[in-house]
Amino acid sequence: MKTRHTRVRWLMGAALLAALIYGPGLVQLIRLRISGWRLDQQLAELHQRKQQLAHEQDRLEHDDTYVEGLVRSTFKVAKPGELVLPLTDDASTDPSTR
Repeated sequence: MKTRHTRVRWLMGAALLAALIYGPGLVQLIRLRISGWRLDQQLAELHQRKQQLAHEQDRLEHDDTYVEGLVRSTFKVAKPGELVLPLTDDASTDPSTR
């Protein structure tokens, strides 16, 4: 019976010593793993955004129809002889409400 009691005390002491030695390092390891996971997620998002921008750049460099539509919609530009009619949902610009 005495040997069992001694073993339990020895194991508890060893566990306490291990917790004191490795505890702070273990907490830091967990924090670093979480930080690494977050950085991996951010990196994946940045890679996706980079691909989107590369696709947009390719369209801007090679697709004249896309560029023309973008310029027309953004700056309300018309070709000679065309008439631009701004369409809005705002009721204050509707001539029938005046």
